[in-house]
Amino acid sequence: MRAGASMGADAHVSARRWVASPIGAAETPAQDERMPRTPLRARLRAAWRAADLDDALADGADPLESDELALRAMKLVDPANRAELVRTLELVVNHVSARGLSPLPGPTILRRQPIARNRPELLTLAWRLRTDGVHSLRGLAMADRMIRYVDSPLYMALGPLQLRHRIEETLAALEPDWDGQPADVPHGDR
Repeated sequence: MRAGASMGADAHVSARRWVASPIGAAETPAQDERMPRTPLRARLRAAWRAADLDDALADGADPLESDELALRAMKLVDPANRAELVRTLELVVNHVSARGLSPLPGPTILRRQPIARNRPELLTLAWRLRTDGVHSLRGLAMADRMIRYVDSPLYMALGPLQLRHRIEETLAALEPDWDGQPADVPHGDR
């Protein structure tokens, strides 16, 4: 009888694990408390549509507009995500600086001249992403889009100026009080 009771307890623990984690790997809380409780379908759609969601957030979409936007926004503001962006950016810059001597994971094709000419600006962006403090969601979405996706000027720039403009836009957008206008454009009645 005791063996049956033990087996029933194990089944209860397994069921609890399944609720806590679809994989059932460990007895952990059901979800990170920071993450909104959303269905698995919404989380999968957010992962699948990350580039489109980054575009929307970079254009100023309200992250509370949909579950997918909210999930993507939570991912973007996560310090671990920023650290990963910094590592990737520094890896790209160091690879170009070392003239391709350091290995890059995967089949990444880099536009060496735009990266080499914008090395200080790229390192400034890495520094800004590394710093603690407030980072605007729009800026984080722009940085994520520029660093992670191969259609960005970091990988597909026709020239150094195209990449420089994107870096400057991203740095400006990372500031929490950025109004979408370059610093040298007059504002209102000044």
